[in-house]
Amino acid sequence: MAYLKYSRVLCGIVAFLLLVTTACSRSAAYYMDKGNQLYARGAYADAELNYRKAAQKDPNNGEALYRAALAELKQNKPLAAWQDLERCLRVIPDNKAAQRELANLLLGGFIGDPSRPQAVYDRLVKISGEWLARDPRSAEALRIKGYLAMLEKRPEEAVTLFTSGHEANPADDKMTLGLMDALYRSGSAVRAEKAGLDFIAANKSAADVYDALYRLYGETGRPADAENILKRKIQENPKDTGYLLQLAGHYAGVNNRAELAAVMERFLASAGGDPQAHLKSGDFYASIGDWANAQREYSSGIANSKDKLTYQLRLARLLLTQNKSQEGLKLLEQTVAEHPEDQYARTLRAALLVDLQSGTKTAEAIQDLKALVEKSPDDTFLRLVYAKVLVQTGDAAGGQAQFQEVIKKDPNSVEARISLADLALKRGAAAEAIQHADVALALIPSHVQAQLIRGSALLRAGRYEESGEALIRLARQVPELVDVQLQLAYVSLAKQKYSEAETEFKKVWDAHPQEWRALGGLVDTDLAEHRPEKAVARLEEELKRTHGAQQVRSMLVTTALKSGRYNMAVEQLRTLADQTPDSIDPQLQLSNLYRLRGDLDGAIKILEKAATLQPKDPRPGTMISFLLEQLNRKQEAKQSARHALSLHPEDPAAMNNLAYLMAETGDNLDQALKLARQATGKAPQVPFFADTLAVVYLKRNQNDEALEILDKLVRQYPNNADFAYHAGVGWFQKGQTTRAKTELARALQLLPTKETEAGIQELLGRVN
Repeated sequence: MAYLKYSRVLCGIVAFLLLVTTACSRSAAYYMDKGNQLYARGAYADAELNYRKAAQKDPNNGEALYRAALAELKQNKPLAAWQDLERCLRVIPDNKAAQRELANLLLGGFIGDPSRPQAVYDRLVKISGEWLARDPRSAEALRIKGYLAMLEKRPEEAVTLFTSGHEANPADDKMTLGLMDALYRSGSAVRAEKAGLDFIAANKSAADVYDALYRLYGETGRPADAENILKRKIQENPKDTGYLLQLAGHYAGVNNRAELAAVMERFLASAGGDPQAHLKSGDFYASIGDWANAQREYSSGIANSKDKLTYQLRLARLLLTQNKSQEGLKLLEQTVAEHPEDQYARTLRAALLVDLQSGTKTAEAIQDLKALVEKSPDDTFLRLVYAKVLVQTGDAAGGQAQFQEVIKKDPNSVEARISLADLALKRGAAAEAIQHADVALALIPSHVQAQLIRGSALLRAGRYEESGEALIRLARQVPELVDVQLQLAYVSLAKQKYSEAETEFKKVWDAHPQEWRALGGLVDTDLAEHRPEKAVARLEEELKRTHGAQQVRSMLVTTALKSGRYNMAVEQLRTLADQTPDSIDPQLQLSNLYRLRGDLDGAIKILEKAATLQPKDPRPGTMISFLLEQLNRKQEAKQSARHALSLHPEDPAAMNNLAYLMAETGDNLDQALKLARQATGKAPQVPFFADTLAVVYLKRNQNDEALEILDKLVRQYPNNADFAYHAGVGWFQKGQTTRAKTELARALQLLPTKETEAGIQELLGRVN
């Protein structure tokens, strides 16, 4: 028995050694062949892995590097492909196919980079020159030179180059596309159209040329021809059902809902046994912002597809996009129960479980999500979820930074563009909101939220006529959308058409008695007409009708403050605090009211009570530290600021507050500098954070660094006394007393606070 046991072990060892030996003995040719098979099946990631193994076996295998680059291009990894092509050409300098792919990459990168790198330009000129020297009719060389001529605004020369290339290579679709582009830019749209039509007459499957004709018709105002060229593309290529989705996209853009629905029915009917038909349909509807139909298609996939998980995750993403947290969480709980190993589902569920009031658990969940994003930096959806969680938990600056990272990786991310537009609108940056919304609408012209944000931003920017036109168009598209009706009413209010505004707000209010924004619009109209007594009476009447609704009482507080009825505001805030014992927002408002009345000690007492009610909320501590600083109790203020930061360590406002107090008290300027840099890094658009960083530099006697910041602030915010004062300090510390005196004198004229005024006077005395 012992012998038998020993022999079994020996056989196992031998088998293992044979397996290892076989694996180790696999040649580069084996991996090349396997890579080619995988590439042919469309498994590009696995193909790339095998090509890379072939290159490891034989470092001089340039073909393996070339094939790896092709697989990387299929996966949209241009940088990795470029590196492999460069390595390939070092091994096989005469590999024509690799040269062509590298030239295409360089040309595409050069066209897409607004900075037009000189090194890339020189490389393209060199490559095209060498090819033309070998073959004066080289299609690749003429195409490169043609595009360079177009970029340098020499369209006639570009036409000549592309015409030569087209005559030599009439079946080359890339050359035809270049010729069409050059002709259009030179003002010959008719000839550009003819070149495209001639090409597809002989090459009926040339998808890119159909698309170029579609763009041409769109840019020349010929929507019927644009529609017909897509229909022709479908007719000539009946097996490619994806072209039906392109036609549906056209109908979405021109708001032809009936034709859109008909085409989508045709798509599903012609999909045959395609297991991803509902997935493609759902993705299409999601891309145009039609959440209801997208949800219907994903739900159909869950019910009918074998790949249930894919549809569940898509639907969860859709629900997240619409902020339907409860529905999304329910679906993800089910998905995780069925697929406990799926990290993606677990991540989405973790994001949904982030709760504003959960303190430490919230911070832990955010850190987990952050770690996952860092592990998969190219996963733009994970980054979008992370960005939304940051915004949800109060870190708007951090969320904005993550949305911007998404844009860097995917400039066509409509969701990131819209989120950035929304954040910009909320902080009053109307021009930035319009810019992001315009990009989103260029990608999806019918997108409802993008149109709404753009119309609202135009209103905020004072461009009332444009805002009205944009919102009226949107109202025709979605007449039932209350947000559009409210914004149109605010356009009337901005134009001082008070009667129209009141009628429009009342229409919404009558149809939707719980739509508090309509009531707010009516109150705003009363105040704009200088009738605060009517606004107060309206709200008091609604307060009785709704039996003391919190939303109405909050509006009454705001209206009382605007009309100077401070006692009423205090009374209503106290009642509101009793109504909402689990919320500290009324106490925060009440403390702010005490501060405005000059009762700082009373404000602090209210905030201390709020901190007791919600010990994990950093807001009371942050506000207390601000008030203590005003009372010149800076050591206590600093202690309160430290506590607030410990509750919310990623909050840039808390970082900034503590950094400023540390600088003012001369306490650990290295730590103050670190905090100030972190705050400005998270929220570079907040001027007061930049000012704090400058103050820290001044305390460290780094005057050049401080003045670099302060010069910008003084130019951008010429009416801010603190910025002018700090600039004066910087110039004084540099020994330039004349400039210091100028800034300090200007700061005095800007009505500074008493504390700032005392500092200015003291420094002016030293200057004089």
